[in-house]
Order: sequence, then C-alpha cells, then structure tokens
Amino acid sequence: MGKKRTERYSGIVEYINQYYAENMRYPSVRDIVAGTGVPLSSVHRYLKEMNENGVLQYDGRRSINTTEMGMESPSRYMKVLGYVACGEGQEEEETVIEYIRMPESIVGKGNFFALIAKGESMIDAGIHPGDYVIVRQQKGANDGDYVVALYEGKNNLKRLIKEDGRYILRSCNEDKESYPDIYPEDLQIQGIAVCVTHKLNHN
Repeated sequence: MGKKRTERYSGIVEYINQYYAENMRYPSVRDIVAGTGVPLSSVHRYLKEMNENGVLQYDGRRSINTTEMGMESPSRYMKVLGYVACGEGQEEEETVIEYIRMPESIVGKGNFFALIAKGESMIDAGIHPGDYVIVRQQKGANDGDYVVALYEGKNNLKRLIKEDGRYILRSCNEDKESYPDIYPEDLQIQGIAVCVTHKLNHN
C-alpha cells in the first residue's frame, strides 16, 4: 500500500472517530469529504477498501464503525439544568444550559442530569463552586448519600443523614456555624450525585 493511501486511510479514520465523539452519530460521506478534503469518489473507494481490509466496518450507506468506536464505553447523554446551591437553598428552576455526555463506566446505568455547584458547603466532599455534579435521577436515597433535595420549594445539594427516624440534610464543611444541619419537614429527593467533574487549578 502506498504512503499516500495509508495517510488518507489514517486521516479518514481519525476524522470519523472525532466526528462521532463530538456528535454522537456517524458522519455521512459528504461530512467526511468536507472534513478531510478527500474527493467524494475517493472517499467512497477508500471506505470500501478499508471495509474489505478490516480497518473499519462500512455498509455502503451511513453505518461506519471503527475499531476505536468498538472499544468505547457506552455513554450517557444528559442535560445541564442550571445551578444547584451548596449553601442556602435556592428556588427550584430548570433551564437547560448545555448538553454533555459521560461514560457509562463512570456514572453507571440510569437516567441522568447535571448541575453546576454554587457555594462552598460541600467542599470537604470534593465539590467546589463551578463543578459539574452528575446526578442519577431517582426519588429514594440511602443514609449517607449525596442528594439533590427539594424542601420548602428550595433546591440544595447535601449529604442525607438519618437519625432517630428523621432525615437531616448535612453540609460537608467544617464551618458548621455558617452551614448548620437542615431538618426538613417536607423533603423530596430528586436524585443522587454519582460523580463530580472540575477543572484543575493551575495557580
């Protein structure tokens, strides 16, 4: 196989993987033409050749599956629904800011949404202002879970504690005076926080 053809193969496969990662769907042949600069007739030919050589799987239409895609963990696509208070509760609101996806190997199975942490009441749990909190949507929770809870019409992220038959919403911050325990009369669990993502501090 010539060097030029090998480079074309590599460029097409790299573009397909990148397109799939960013769009969660296979690129069309015309997408590949636009993204790689390879002529349309050549793209068709290269895809068929790579399919025959086992480089990728191509059905002659839209379905394209590369080796890298086959190794990829299934992902969960979710909405980022605004901010969640880590301090005093805030009025519940649901505004879609963006969409993100996370590997199933990290978040597990279920229905998910994400919230952006606001406040410092959960810093000892590793949740800092601006972090993305990934939440599995469910109505129940166990003692010790980190929950997104609705009480008195306000939303908050806290650790759920059960003592003497009642629930407590507890902050994870040594400053207990600023972040006292909350004893909700009417508590609704909206989900369980399963992981947190944040940018590294380079200061």
